[in-house]
Amino acid sequence: MSVNISADKGTIPAFIQESWQRCISKGLQPSMMDKEDMLGAFELAEYHDRYAELLYHSSPILEEVYHSINGLESILLLAAPEGYIIETVGDPAFIRHADNVSLRKGANWLEESKGTNAIGTAIVEKNPVLIHGSQHFHQDNHFLTCAASPIYHPDGHLLGVLNLSSHQQNYHPFSISLVQRVADSIKQALLLSHTQKREKNLYFIYDSYPDPLITLDKEGKVTDLNSAASHVIGTLEKQVSNIVSGTDPLVLERRVSIKDQEFLVQTLEKNMEHQSSVIVRLKKQKLIDGLTTNRYQFTDIISNDPQMNQTISIAKRASALDISLLITGESGTGKELFAQSIHGYSLRSDKPFIAVNCSAIPENLLESELFGYEKGAFTGAKSGGHKGKFEAADGGTLFLDEIGDMPLQAQASLLRVLQERSVTRVGGHASIPIDVRVIAATNKDLQKEMEAGEFRADLFFRLCGLSLKLPNLRSRKDLLLLAEYILADLPYKSEYTELTVEAKTFILEYSWPGNFRELQNVLGQAAFLADKGPITRDMLVALCPVSSITNEEGAIADREPRNFQEQETPAYQKCIGTNRWKYQ
Repeated sequence: MSVNISADKGTIPAFIQESWQRCISKGLQPSMMDKEDMLGAFELAEYHDRYAELLYHSSPILEEVYHSINGLESILLLAAPEGYIIETVGDPAFIRHADNVSLRKGANWLEESKGTNAIGTAIVEKNPVLIHGSQHFHQDNHFLTCAASPIYHPDGHLLGVLNLSSHQQNYHPFSISLVQRVADSIKQALLLSHTQKREKNLYFIYDSYPDPLITLDKEGKVTDLNSAASHVIGTLEKQVSNIVSGTDPLVLERRVSIKDQEFLVQTLEKNMEHQSSVIVRLKKQKLIDGLTTNRYQFTDIISNDPQMNQTISIAKRASALDISLLITGESGTGKELFAQSIHGYSLRSDKPFIAVNCSAIPENLLESELFGYEKGAFTGAKSGGHKGKFEAADGGTLFLDEIGDMPLQAQASLLRVLQERSVTRVGGHASIPIDVRVIAATNKDLQKEMEAGEFRADLFFRLCGLSLKLPNLRSRKDLLLLAEYILADLPYKSEYTELTVEAKTFILEYSWPGNFRELQNVLGQAAFLADKGPITRDMLVALCPVSSITNEEGAIADREPRNFQEQETPAYQKCIGTNRWKYQ
């Protein structure tokens, strides 16, 4: 008997016909089966180690199922995704019979090795399959009837295949249902184990987290809290309304007062399908010179751009690592927004965030600003001396903006501080230990600056524990989303200001050399000039200071210069006269 490729397709399932075609295309012959593709003892042991979790959870289930079908001359097999059989349970007499066709531990049963068969075809189809008698590609396997079902890991990837084989005369149409149910049982056992591990790990993280964490149900009642929160809130018998006064108990993106302490409440997770619906973090607000230590969070970053979303994801992961970061990108791309968000997401979030613009401080004052000075250090020094930004940021984050503009002498001093983790004030001798995370930012190409001798390579590698490159506005895919957000957030709007189709097209075409800052400025002025009417393309063209438009290929095309003075409206003249609009 041989495989009949021309058989009536109404009697042979389509997936078996397709499997036969795959076998023929690989050069397999029905009369010749490879029985040599076997794992050695050492290799089989490696597979047992690799799939130890699957074997641990499946073995008791397979034993239980086998006892239920004992006497049916059958064998249960567990195969790895690579097709190798790693476990067998079954009737000894049938096991000896199956051994004649290498249906045993260590044998490979992928289609390219054993032709159409339940294990190999289930791996290809990614679904349960039943292969009966002459449906097997190789003649040696025609005495078998086999049902197989994939077993998927809780995260979705293929973890193995469960197979039930017996004599073809013992064929039963419900065998595939049995195999599928057993495979589901194994998957559920794996899922339960992973859930328990996850809950255990999450509870450990939850309880040891330094900030107060509380879990609330749908009614706003506290259902759990970590050790830090218990010191603030006390017992579990309180409603969230007793903790957070105001409106909806699940709207927790604001400051609250708990036991005479000010906190910023952030929603970390919402799951409205379960009783424990919200996990929130209470962050102590520390005041420095009348300002909170952190103004921005990742929730303030508006994005529907894949590249920006990936950068946000990396930044969140980097927040937990206490390493130096270097943020690069053009002016106006949001480098300080990212720096503050990273600080707010880190374990230093309740400590100071100090920002220094290295290009805005005169060279002769930069070191005294960063490291402080003792009394009498120079003419005009304060009588009591002055602590620098490093000391002010102790325990928190120091943001060095425009680091590429720092003079070489100051770079050498900064390198020494980063290496020694201590500062010596100008005019002083005492070494003051500091614990500061440094986040630096620049719009310059520091590689070129190093080649030109304008930036120290050793400082670059000290600052660049991890590099984040922010995309410019012209490369982002969410320009219109950003535009709508800016317009919706204007403080002086009386109603929503619309963009015409032509205006939207211009926003997508224009190169926006000033990035978000320029987009914000132009739309703010255009909304004012529109005076509750639509914003047109001409308004935007007139307000853009750089005459460049990006075409579909990314090239820059000059547009006709416009004399905006001739197009001034009384409203615009009023805007200029009052100097109302200032964008950071």
